[in-house]
Amino acid sequence: MVTGQGHGKGVDWWTLGVLIFEMLTSYPPFYDEDPVVTYSKIARGKIAFPNHLSRNAVDLIRKLLNPKPTKRLGVISGGASLIKAHPWFQKFDWDGLIHKTLPAPFIPELDGPEDMHFFGDTSSLDSRLASFHGDSSSWDGDF
Repeated sequence: MVTGQGHGKGVDWWTLGVLIFEMLTSYPPFYDEDPVVTYSKIARGKIAFPNHLSRNAVDLIRKLLNPKPTKRLGVISGGASLIKAHPWFQKFDWDGLIHKTLPAPFIPELDGPEDMHFFGDTSSLDSRLASFHGDSSSWDGDF
């Protein structure tokens, strides 16, 4: 997309690579304050991996973020099965995911439907929500 050449299903696998990187590092893989530098990093596939990532995580991310879509994991022969078989997913229960029996890794204990203590200080949000009464346009009446 950055090069203006259009895209196919490889962009979905690219997005998975970006998502995994961001979830493991808390920042995007190609970030730079200068958008032109960001685009250059994307086009070259230049990623600086932090030391705390495992070899398997780095390997998977590199293969998903290959700048050549035809060489990207998920697009190459073997498709998604190669991703599912990657060592980074070694202990992942794919059948549990497919059959919706995979237990949640974290189930918060809440004091009620408005309990937001997992979201830090929400006092300013609470005052804004308390004063909201809608726009009276009834745009959502058919929902």
